[in-house]
Amino acid sequence: MMTKVKLLFVLILLNSVLVFAQDSRFGIKAGPNYSSVVGDLTEGLKFRFSGHVGVFMEFDLSYKLKFQPELLYSSQGFQFSSDLSSIENPNSSVDQNDFRNDVQLNFITVPLLMKFGINDKLDAQVGPQFGFLINQITKTKNLNESNGASNDRMVQNGNFQLDYGATLGLGYAISDKLSLSPRAYIGLRNRLNSLGGNLYNVNVALQLSIGYLF
Repeated sequence: MMTKVKLLFVLILLNSVLVFAQDSRFGIKAGPNYSSVVGDLTEGLKFRFSGHVGVFMEFDLSYKLKFQPELLYSSQGFQFSSDLSSIENPNSSVDQNDFRNDVQLNFITVPLLMKFGINDKLDAQVGPQFGFLINQITKTKNLNESNGASNDRMVQNGNFQLDYGATLGLGYAISDKLSLSPRAYIGLRNRLNSLGGNLYNVNVALQLSIGYLF
């Protein structure tokens, strides 16, 4: 029920803005992500490379102002290494990473961006972003295996868990149809809500997109 409410909220928000839009164009976009989690209980976590792909609409609201809603598949997450000897014997002086862990968080994201024209080629982009977690895939690689082929893989259903935050970036028009957009996302939803107390960490991501307008 909550999943349906979340999706309905986004659809209503999109529809309310589109009613006032006039000229519009449709586009596709894709590119790499560089993501992790920051805040409490994140010591040792590293950024991971992944990617995103999806569609967007561009609506002219005025000469300098545009509205750009997007619908993207976005793979995020983080990496970390674990030391088996320190887990089995906390007093051990041996420092060796035995396992490399890759946590992949697959989202459907809905950025709702306002684009402010700086000049004919460059614009600033800012707005909220909503994400719905499809699943979490955790891959663990045993670094002690000589052939490096020993991997464990676990998939957990995301149940469309909501993530939300703010995104800020730039857009550069290479041509009338082709554009390049670097962007930063910082989550505002605390991933540690269920633990209570004052613990707090959030998803973060850097994106670089190539967009094509039809």
